[in-house]
Amino acid sequence: MTETTLEAEHIQQEMRQVRAELRDAVQDVVDSTEVLRQWQAYVRSYPWVCLGAAAAVGYFVVPTRMTVIRPDTASLLDLAKKQKLVVKMDSLAQRPSLVKSLLGMAAGTLMQAGVALATKQVNEYLSRSAGAAMPQREGAFP
Repeated sequence: MTETTLEAEHIQQEMRQVRAELRDAVQDVVDSTEVLRQWQAYVRSYPWVCLGAAAAVGYFVVPTRMTVIRPDTASLLDLAKKQKLVVKMDSLAQRPSLVKSLLGMAAGTLMQAGVALATKQVNEYLSRSAGAAMPQREGAFP
């Protein structure tokens, strides 16, 4: 064989080896991306980091509470004079008093107890009427 033929065969052998290595490398990349897509693996591996990330996302997603500014009368009059401020007084929503809240809770509890009692009575009535409607067979166990 000539030297060029040996050299060509050597190059072909190297190309086959490179293709095989490339196939393995691509398979490794595919496997690693599959692992990256599974978020449960991150939670199992780094639970505290995931908890912190979830808390941070929750902190930034939840809107902040509206701040109510209660300025004094003099500053309100000054603002009204400078900017011709018009103030409309809307009826403010009153927070229910403690007594109203307790009465509401008691009414809810009484309603739940009444529904439970009515359900029990209906179940007993249905079981009695079903027992009377079904004839007893001889040799059957009660």
